[in-house]
Formats: sequence, C-alpha cells, structure tokens
Amino acid sequence: MQEISLLIVPPDLQREHLTITGRKYHHLVHVRRVRVGTPLRAVLPDGRTLHAVVEAITPDELRARITGEDLVQSAPRCRIALYQAVLKGEKMELVVQKAGELGAARLAPVLASRSIPRWTEAQAADKAQRWQRIADAAAEQCERCLPLQVDVPCSLPATLREPAGLRLLLHERHGGALAALPAQYPYPPEIALYIGPEGGWDDAEADAIIAAGGHPLHLGPRILRAETASLVALTLAQYLWGDLGEC
Repeated sequence: MQEISLLIVPPDLQREHLTITGRKYHHLVHVRRVRVGTPLRAVLPDGRTLHAVVEAITPDELRARITGEDLVQSAPRCRIALYQAVLKGEKMELVVQKAGELGAARLAPVLASRSIPRWTEAQAADKAQRWQRIADAAAEQCERCLPLQVDVPCSLPATLREPAGLRLLLHERHGGALAALPAQYPYPPEIALYIGPEGGWDDAEADAIIAAGGHPLHLGPRILRAETASLVALTLAQYLWGDLGEC
C-alpha cells in the first residue's frame, strides 16, 4: 500500500505516535479515505521524515504508530523569495501552488498599481490564509520539510524596505538575460524575484525596484503571461542557483 504524505508540526508528535486532528484529520479520513493499517509519511519542520501506520481512527482524531525515521533533509543552498504582484483568482493560486512545488522559500504578494484585486485588510488576511493552505498541501505532496511561507499582501515600497540578497526584476522588454547573472553572482545566499501583475509593473514601480538594487531582466523574445513568467523565472533561478541543477 502506498504511503500518504503529510506535513506535521511538533504538537502532532507524541513520542512513538502521531495524533492528527482538525483540518488534517478531515483531509486524511474524509478525502483520502485512510483506514487502520494505512501507511503514512510525515515530514517534520526540522527536516526529519517519519514513517507511521494508522492504528486508530475516532470521530475527531487519527492516531498512527511511528515505525521508522529517515535522515534530516539538507537546507537549500539558495533561498528564493518570490515577490509576486497579486494576480486574479485562480492565477494567483496556481503561482502559490507551483512556487511551493518548485522550492521557493517565501511568497510575498505585492499590491501593485495594476493589480486588479482590491481588498480590505481583513480580506487580504483571509486570502493569505487560503494561499498558505495551498502551499502547505504542495509541501505535503512534494515532501518538503518546510512549506512555502506566504505573507499577507503588502505594498511595493514595504517590500523594498526589507533586506534582500540579489534582487531581480522581471521585465517583459528591458534588461539582460537571466542566464548571464551566475558569472557575476555565482553563490547568492538569497534571491528576491520581482514579478509584475497582468499588464506588468508601471514605470514608477520598475524604477523603484531598480533604485533599490534590482537587476532588470527578461525571459527571452516572447511576452509571457504573468503566472507563466513567475514559474519560468523561478524554475530558471532554481536551476542556476538552487537544487534543480543537481538533477
């Protein structure tokens, strides 16, 4: 029987057992239809992977007995943060899911001037919670020890006040080629990828990112949709500086 992967936090772990409640319990029991005897693979935030077998299911919790443990996963050599201008509906959810699968460490949704969604503070917080659940599910599917961290949407100036490593501004028409940067920056510990919304960054926003040290870059001769550009840029960055190049 194939193992079912899940991401757990320390309160779920009790010596030789895992106790699963709440949303994870509902997903395992009512969506995945696990039963007594189903094998689980549980990834912990410290990088350990535990193997367990479901031994009891009650109306409100699942209990599994730990049967083994794998070595700690190594930390990524380059931490990639995606500063994604907020996109409409399912496009943003797609970026969150795939950024989690591709190994981004953080996603900071940016409220750009051309971002179509407009939310209250409470609505923005609700969106961030939903996106974090999507990122957590992607981490379980990929067996990541730490899921993508999704921030509450904020303004572009707020992100530019944060310390960052190598800032990269994706622009549809201007700048150099992304593949040329590793010769100049071979081992950046952190990369900040700035991706615009539908319609792209406006001139003032692009100028502000460049003034903060951002390198303007393009992804070739074709104009890509915003969600496509995000995933292509992240994939290339992971190949050039991250762990995709180790395949």
